[in-house]
Amino acid sequence: MEAYNQVLGWPLLVGTTFMPPDRAAAELTKHRAELSTPCSAFDAVTVSHAVGMEALVLFGRRHVGPVPCLVERRDYVILLVQAGTGAPLERLEGVLSVEAGPGGRLVLPPSSGRQWDTPPWAITSDKPCRLPEGLALAESLADAQRLFGGPATSPRQEGSAIGQASARSGRGAAPPSAVRPTGSGSS
Repeated sequence: MEAYNQVLGWPLLVGTTFMPPDRAAAELTKHRAELSTPCSAFDAVTVSHAVGMEALVLFGRRHVGPVPCLVERRDYVILLVQAGTGAPLERLEGVLSVEAGPGGRLVLPPSSGRQWDTPPWAITSDKPCRLPEGLALAESLADAQRLFGGPATSPRQEGSAIGQASARSGRGAAPPSAVRPTGSGSS
């Protein structure tokens, strides 16, 4: 948790309350709460696990990386790109959601069965990784979707905030606990 706050400079929320890392860690051990951060420093692009894993291979081959990404229970992959550059990716088949801006939320490990495949900090130093621009991922994501895609939507969760946000955008529902829109500032 210290890396989120001290290395990346991300504010941390437990539930809906901003907290310093030590208090956030204590709250997570006491309660079944989720740790999250606003999508201010990045845009979060969610794709299926198969598409995301193939895209990561293609990013490496095409020298796009490293692309920080979270994996959620082998269901979804969430790729982080430079803030304000993820919106064009929403038009790609296979992109389930793009969260952007301070109104968007990204649920962080250790919450919700999430883990970092590629963390957004350098392993050998206390520095954040340089995030790629969203459009740098487009070709690899499109190729991965063609190879492993299948349906570009996940099951709709009617009545939930996620299902409602998806209905507003006209896309399939965002993955469970992937990102938590607050109603303002999210894409």
